[in-house]
Amino acid sequence: MKKNVDPEETKRIITRLKTVRGHIAGVERMMEEEKKCEEIFLQLVAIRSAVHKVSVIVAQRYANTCMSDAIEEGEDLQVVLNRAIATLMKLNQ
Repeated sequence: MKKNVDPEETKRIITRLKTVRGHIAGVERMMEEEKKCEEIFLQLVAIRSAVHKVSVIVAQRYANTCMSDAIEEGEDLQVVLNRAIATLMKLNQ
């Protein structure tokens, strides 16, 4: 484990991911029960939103901890920044 990672934050992220997993299981049940398309679509939108929120939290964690760990471990600042920019850009794709 990296030294700058907050274990409580990790727990919160895992809890959010478990919630997403529960929502996905709910959509599976809705499909099996042949619920209305609108109901299923709304749940899928909620799942996408929840995954995006987790992505933002992990991106913040990346910016706050992973980058500083890499720099403290002697990695070149420009290389770390370029890698961070490329990684964070993927969040918006």
